[in-house]
Amino acid sequence: MTSKTNKTTSNLKRTIFHIDMDAFFASIEQRDFPQYRDKPVIVGAKPGTRGVVCAASYEARRFGVRSAMPVKEAFRRCPQGIFVPPRGGVYSGVSKLVMEILVSFSPVIEKVSIDEAFIDMSGTQRLFGPPLETAQKISRAINEKLELTASIGIAPNKFLSKIASDFNKPDGITATPFDQQEIEKWLAPLAVGKLWGVGEKTQYALHCINIRTVYDLQQIELDFLVSRFGKQGESLYYLCRGIDERPVGEDESAKSISREFTFPSDCSDKEEWKSTLLALSQDVAQRARRKGVKGDTVVLCYRRPDFSRHSKRLKLPYPSDLSKVIYEHGVKILSGIEESSLRLIGIGITDFDADVQTDLFSAFPQTQALEASEKAVDKVIERFGKNCIRKGTQMKMRNPELRDKNNASPPSQG
Repeated sequence: MTSKTNKTTSNLKRTIFHIDMDAFFASIEQRDFPQYRDKPVIVGAKPGTRGVVCAASYEARRFGVRSAMPVKEAFRRCPQGIFVPPRGGVYSGVSKLVMEILVSFSPVIEKVSIDEAFIDMSGTQRLFGPPLETAQKISRAINEKLELTASIGIAPNKFLSKIASDFNKPDGITATPFDQQEIEKWLAPLAVGKLWGVGEKTQYALHCINIRTVYDLQQIELDFLVSRFGKQGESLYYLCRGIDERPVGEDESAKSISREFTFPSDCSDKEEWKSTLLALSQDVAQRARRKGVKGDTVVLCYRRPDFSRHSKRLKLPYPSDLSKVIYEHGVKILSGIEESSLRLIGIGITDFDADVQTDLFSAFPQTQALEASEKAVDKVIERFGKNCIRKGTQMKMRNPELRDKNNASPPSQG
C-alpha cells in the first residue's frame, strides 16, 4: 500500500471554480416579489401540512430553519416566516440562465445540481485575468443579469473548491492555497465531517478513534485507514491532504445512469408516480444511448415522507437502453411496493455490459423495431429540442419542469 502515497498532485496545476448559488429558490422569490426582500422566506409546503422546507432565505436561517426540515418545525421556529409554494419551472429556467453565463467563461462545466456547478478555468488568464479577478467578473455577471448572488470557491481541484465556496456565504469569494504544504495546513483545522464521504456513521467511527479534525486524520497512515475503512480509507487519506484528481465534466466511468425527482410535497397519486417515471425513463434511455451502453438491471428508488430512502432492483431478460423497457420494469417494481405516499421517486439502469454489441438482440423483431423508433426520436429531439415530441401521458403531468423541460435533478440548496 505504501506505493500509493506517491500519488500525483499534478492537479495543483489546474484552476477549478465551484459556483454555488445563495439560497437559490428563496432568493428568486425575494427577487420576483419585492415585498419579500429582507424577510424570512421559506419555500415549501404550507404550515399545517406534512410537507418539508425546500429552501430558506438567510433571514429564515437565522431562526434555525433549514432545507428538508418539516414545515411544522419551521413554523415553530419562525412563525413570522413567509411560506411560499415552490415554482419548479421558474427555478429551472433561472438555472439555465446561470449556466449560460458560466459557459461564456469556460466550456468545461459540470452541473452538479440546479444551483451549483464546477468550472475548469485552467489556462484562461489571458482572456479574463487572474482567478480572483475572473471570479469577481462571474459574480458581477450573475448579479447584474439575474439579480442574484453566488458564492465562489477557487482551488486546484473540485474537492477544495467545493469547501472554499462554503467559507464566505452569501456572495463571497474564497481561494484556497495552491501549494501542497499550504493546502494541508489550510485543511488541518477543519472538522473531519467537512470531507466528502464522511457522513454521520463515518464521522462517529472516526470520533471513536479520536479523529475529530482533518489534522488528526492527516497523522494516520494509509495502511491503517485502508484496513479500518477499506476503499473509503484510501479516499480519506488523499482528501485530507487536498488531493483530488477527478476532472470537471461528466464521469465517463459511471457504473449506472439514473434520474430522480422530488415532488413539491408528499405525493399519493400513483398515476403521477407513473407519469414521472415515464419522463425519467426517457431521459435515462437517451443518456444510455449517447454513452453507447445498455443496462442489465433496472433500479427503482423512492423516499418516504419520513425521508427514509429505499431502492429495489429487477434484472432484465436482456441488456437494454430502451425507455419502454426501463419504464415497464420500473412500473412492475412500483406495483410491488406498499406505500401510500412518496416524497421522491427515481429510476435508473446499472450492470452495464461493455461487450454487448448494439445489434446483439436484433434477432428479436419487437426489440429491433423499438430501437429504431427511439433512435429516430433521438434525432428529432437533437434537431428540434426536447419539447417537440411528448407522449399523451406527459401532457397530463402536473410537474412542469418534468413535462416541459424533463429537468429532474434534485435541488441542492446552498
